[in-house]
Amino acid sequence: MANQKFAFCPYCGAKLTGNPTVCPSCHRQLPVETHEPKSAAPSMTKLFNNPYKEGMDRYREEKAPGKHPVKKSFWRRLMDKL
Repeated sequence: MANQKFAFCPYCGAKLTGNPTVCPSCHRQLPVETHEPKSAAPSMTKLFNNPYKEGMDRYREEKAPGKHPVKKSFWRRLMDKL
């Protein structure tokens, strides 16, 4: 018996009843799951891996005040001259 419980054939879309190994409509072998199903809960690495956050951390490191000289804004320089 197949480990998958299909409601419909993935090839022809015919409705399946019970737990067949072959589609009664198109006579194709239904796929059998050989590995353990994935858990519904996300893994901890998926929760902590956030590409946006990682990219922003990298951006902030590049823009750290010690690495690059801070350039005064146009208006600040203009007001200093007055």
